[in-house]
Amino acid sequence: MTDSSLVSVVVPIGSPEAQPQKVVNELHAAITKGGYRCEFVLVLDGPVGPVERQIELIRLPCPVKIVRLQGGGLGESIALSAGVARADGAFIVNVPPYLQTEAEDVLKVVAALEAGADCVATWRTPRVDPWLNQLQSRLFNFMLRVVMGMPFHDLNSGMRGFKKQVLEEVSVYGELYRFLPVLAMRQGFRVVEVKVRHREERGRAGFYGVGVYLRRLLDILAISFLTRFTQQPLRFFGYIGFLGMVLGVAFAAQPLYAKLILGDSLADRPLFVIGAILAAFGVQMIGFGLIGEIIIFTQAPNLRDYKVDEVIEGGAESMSSSAASEPGQVAVQPGAVETTSATSAATHEPSTQKASHSQLRPQSGGLVDESDGFGFAANIETGGGELRVRELLPGEDSRWDAFVTRHAQGTFFHLSGWRRCITDVFRHEPHYLVVEQGRRWLGVLPLFLVKNLQLKPPFVGRNLVSVPYGVYGGVLAESAVAQQALLDRATELGRQLHADFVELRHLEERPGVRTNSHLYVTFRSQLPDDPAAVLSGLPKKARAEVRRARRAPGTEEVGHGLVVKSDCDLDVFFDLFAENKQRLGSPALPKRWFQALCDEFGRKVVFHRVVDPEGRSLAAVMSFLFKDTVNAYYSGSLTGINDTGANNLVYCGIMEWAVREGFAQFDFGRSRLDSGPAHFKKNMGFNAESLHYEYLLVGDEARPPDFHPGNPKLDLPRRMWSKMPTMMANLLGARLSRYLP
Repeated sequence: MTDSSLVSVVVPIGSPEAQPQKVVNELHAAITKGGYRCEFVLVLDGPVGPVERQIELIRLPCPVKIVRLQGGGLGESIALSAGVARADGAFIVNVPPYLQTEAEDVLKVVAALEAGADCVATWRTPRVDPWLNQLQSRLFNFMLRVVMGMPFHDLNSGMRGFKKQVLEEVSVYGELYRFLPVLAMRQGFRVVEVKVRHREERGRAGFYGVGVYLRRLLDILAISFLTRFTQQPLRFFGYIGFLGMVLGVAFAAQPLYAKLILGDSLADRPLFVIGAILAAFGVQMIGFGLIGEIIIFTQAPNLRDYKVDEVIEGGAESMSSSAASEPGQVAVQPGAVETTSATSAATHEPSTQKASHSQLRPQSGGLVDESDGFGFAANIETGGGELRVRELLPGEDSRWDAFVTRHAQGTFFHLSGWRRCITDVFRHEPHYLVVEQGRRWLGVLPLFLVKNLQLKPPFVGRNLVSVPYGVYGGVLAESAVAQQALLDRATELGRQLHADFVELRHLEERPGVRTNSHLYVTFRSQLPDDPAAVLSGLPKKARAEVRRARRAPGTEEVGHGLVVKSDCDLDVFFDLFAENKQRLGSPALPKRWFQALCDEFGRKVVFHRVVDPEGRSLAAVMSFLFKDTVNAYYSGSLTGINDTGANNLVYCGIMEWAVREGFAQFDFGRSRLDSGPAHFKKNMGFNAESLHYEYLLVGDEARPPDFHPGNPKLDLPRRMWSKMPTMMANLLGARLSRYLP
């Protein structure tokens, strides 16, 4: 019987140079500090006399089991299996017999397992061993990623974590212990990778013997076969066999032609012999594959390479009763992984039935009036454990998205997908903070370490932003205590990373007094119930522009015959967006950014465009869908179309589409106060709402950013940018936008 709070640390020891006493003492201190109980299983594999004397000196208030293998020198795979068989904890952590990584980082591994991962690989960074060893290790892992398509960066790292079931179902032998994460992923287990701080590296430095490199190549070949072809051996052997046959026929064709047609002798024609051997070899390889397929076919009923994540039984009655028992909470089946239910909450599609804000927010056990400044109840109890702030772990994205979706102040830009897009395209370093009490989350704060342009030397600063390329962000918390814990950690993190300030892009006001900026406003409005009411709800002038844009030529009144369509292509949108940005004198975001958003969010990204009677696209808008809201976010248009009413028409068309699709609110997005876009939105009938951008000034002489289009010092660079050739502007803008978050 395993204990859900017990961590078993398995330490294979096969060398007299091991340091079990130091390993056990430091890991015990770290694990108990994290609130877990632990036990140690020391596996002695070989003559390790000096080590046994160290083990005798271990004095800890936790079990220390010693497993001695007969004979010795059996290898780490066997030692690991023997140690796991004697472990009683629900979570197993395998570590080398010396402190290869910082002891405190074992908590990252345990936390990832507790968050739902079945197996945890670690990535030592930054490395402290010689550069030649690092190069060889990186080449080895790079080859594995290319050959097998696996995401792991450091399979040679000695610290691994897994649940006991993993080693019960995944067989490791020889040196395959290092590939345990790969084999576990292939078996259907949930595998993640966490970064740990490298502390010390033992072993040979420099070049290894030829035998070592050969063994590594054979390991790659073996693991590739085991992970990709064990259920389809004919494909592996068939590829090799077919290649051999093709080469054999190619080599033998010319000598055979000379023999049969020209009457030449095959004597002294080595190409014919080589070709015949290769062709025969190819036939044999295909035969091996067929035999393997027969074995797989006969044993298929005994093979199971999948894992059941969750089984839900019962109908609507059982689900509704479960939901009723926990008002305002996501129902999770007993024994199921919480992230499954969280995913359902995060990927909820808008209903065709309209719902008001009060209907969309749980009123019991969760959300309260917004006047308290929090999306969740502010009167939560502070008992039940100490608040802890930590960074988001791999495998917790679904839980994060569920928290954001349930929170009344959660926005599209808080979702974990925004982080993946930013890191993939711009390579900014994410720091997603979570405050929890026990296992309950009380708040989240997404942060990125960015380099941004500034108007003072050295002209490039380092700041933490929540969140870059998004107009909303900041803290989502259930109470003032949780909010302050996140802000304190953000301030501390800013100092550690030598940032000037922490920027929090809050949509709603948060309690507390901090440095703020009133430079930006946003525009939001409730949508009517009838699509026909959208046009009638616009101010008179905007309504006239829309009608003039729609009215077809040839009618009694003059018009342009424009139509709004929702079939815009990304290439068409980007061309309009880039042209519009250059006209305004601003660098355009790279096209791969928009592609990343489409790939990440799928149907939650929609495009609309205005088309004239000749089929030409005049304007386009990229919108995001979140909860009951359509966020009209990125836009672009051709130069010289203001007199057509296309810009008024496209937003009217988006609102009409949103009403038909069941959305309740339209978000017109952010604009600078008293700017041209702000006046346009006011003319469309929207009222300006102040955005509560706040700054935690952590650097010496830090001040809020001044690099924005409203700064008069940037007027000349903006005019110069607008005159630049389009191709050059797009090329430079794609690189410069990294520093304009």
